Amino acid sequence: MSRRHVVLLLPALILVAAMGLKTAVTSNSNLIAAMPVMNGPDPTPSPWNGPDPTPSPWNGPDPTPSPWR
Repeated sequence: MSRRHVVLLLPALILVAAMGLKTAVTSNSNLIAAMPVMNGPDPTPSPWNGPDPTPSPWNGPDPTPSPWR
């Protein structure tokens, strides 16, 4: 095996091992997966100062178009 192959193979093996370890830790941990739903769902937040007002046009209403000539 040439040096070039070793240089490419070692980081690839480290990456595959790290991804496999991450998958194993996150999939077998039932306690951590159940933590967000332990106290029930979050209530929906209410607006701070009431609903947003409807926006008004910047320049007033649009003028009526003239007919085609």
